Amino acid sequence: MARQHRPDVLWIDKGHYVSRDTLQAIKKETGAFLVCYNTDDICYSRNGWRLHLPGIKEYDVYFTTNRFNVEELKALGARQVILSQLGYNRELFKPHVVTVAEAQRLGAAVGFIGHWEPATEEIFLLLVSLGLPLRVRGSSWRKARNKRVLRSVIEPSAVPKEEYATAIISTKINLGINSAQSRNLSSGRTFEIPAAGGFLLAQRTIEHQGFYNEGREAEFFGSAEELADKARYYLKHDTEREKIAAAGHERCIASGYSWQELMVGLVKSVEDACLK
Repeated sequence: MARQHRPDVLWIDKGHYVSRDTLQAIKKETGAFLVCYNTDDICYSRNGWRLHLPGIKEYDVYFTTNRFNVEELKALGARQVILSQLGYNRELFKPHVVTVAEAQRLGAAVGFIGHWEPATEEIFLLLVSLGLPLRVRGSSWRKARNKRVLRSVIEPSAVPKEEYATAIISTKINLGINSAQSRNLSSGRTFEIPAAGGFLLAQRTIEHQGFYNEGREAEFFGSAEELADKARYYLKHDTEREKIAAAGHERCIASGYSWQELMVGLVKSVEDACLK
């Protein structure tokens, strides 16, 4: 494809299966400026980076959303590393009217939509023991180690893409729990939940605190106990919860957190790098 189209810039998302030999051949035969955009942790071994890692030094610009990877990529020979962020699709995640039937079918008092991890399961085990009304959805939750304890709250099936935003809007408190395995300090949910108009209760991290003002545009927690306390509070204070959700949505719009807007800045970074 590179031989056929002779690109000036070749943008590769993640590039799990693009070998160093392939990158070298493309550069030699087309002179293309090579860009990698990766939202995964290169040090999480289960993701299978065997082909990817040797080719890191061939990219002219490497975008990563994992701040821990910045120095690790440089140590592997990356030429220029730029820390980026995740975002949301503004065509999919926006406030809209939800019917009573949709709210009953897709909503929750406290909800989490995402994949299973041991650390996340531990949080939910404690929340269940504290009696928090919880609904957990995601296809990988069949891996849960304590299914007997969690069987009343987990649904090991994915929420269809076309219903995801509606599920967020229908849920009073949406949990933003990051991947501990990938050392994430934010996630797609960080932006998708407020963008859809949902209330975000997320882990207190340096990234979350930079994206939203705590207590005004989102709420944060540092432990499962604090999560439970804040969830109980906001379940009883609808007006405060809805005000924060509305402010979080406005922050998404004002700060340009959509992928459509973020790409403008990423393309500008590539253009600047090409001119160096």
